Amino acid sequence: MDSALSLLIGYLFGCFLTADAVCRASVHRSAFDVGDGNPGMANVGHMLGTRKALLVLAGDILKSLVAVLIAWTLFGHSTEIALWCGLGVTAGHNYPFWHHFRGGKGVTTTCSTIILAHPLFGILSSILGFAVGVVGFGYLCIGALLIPSLFLVFLFLTGASAASLIPAAVLTLFMFLAHMPAALGIKDGSTPHAAIADKTLELLHLKKR
Repeated sequence: MDSALSLLIGYLFGCFLTADAVCRASVHRSAFDVGDGNPGMANVGHMLGTRKALLVLAGDILKSLVAVLIAWTLFGHSTEIALWCGLGVTAGHNYPFWHHFRGGKGVTTTCSTIILAHPLFGILSSILGFAVGVVGFGYLCIGALLIPSLFLVFLFLTGASAASLIPAAVLTLFMFLAHMPAALGIKDGSTPHAAIADKTLELLHLKKR
């Protein structure tokens, strides 16, 4: 019951799409009508600039954090509660009821969830996923697929309970549903190379400007 209620709390928070609020306040248009129509940080940043993208990032982190804190207050501080609640946040973000269950791709909410649930594994998975998938391969979608997958592997190898493995597995499934089309598009060139990969390599002096 605690897991189900945590999931519900998370879903309600997740349905608030920060990108949509930022776009409506900035250009008086829905995020679904801006750029590629994805209500996420990358699209807002591309169309409205870095400051607006950071607002979206902060809002998506905040809704994840607040939802988990409420769930922890009600049901106790545990990895399982954080994962179920964070799964709800990502479900609401990706499938908001008020927009015909069509929303974002859940990268920020997923990363926030795994870091809150298990800081060590969450941070390690996020760093490795970014380093290998985004910087190494050069594609955001590869990083997005790797991050929850690595987290799930870490949980499994350390003997986590089914109550943790199940929501972690569903988070991974959500990420594959959202990002596999882009990953498949790498082969035919329809998926663009991530600009942040080149910028990171330049900052590390591994690539000339």
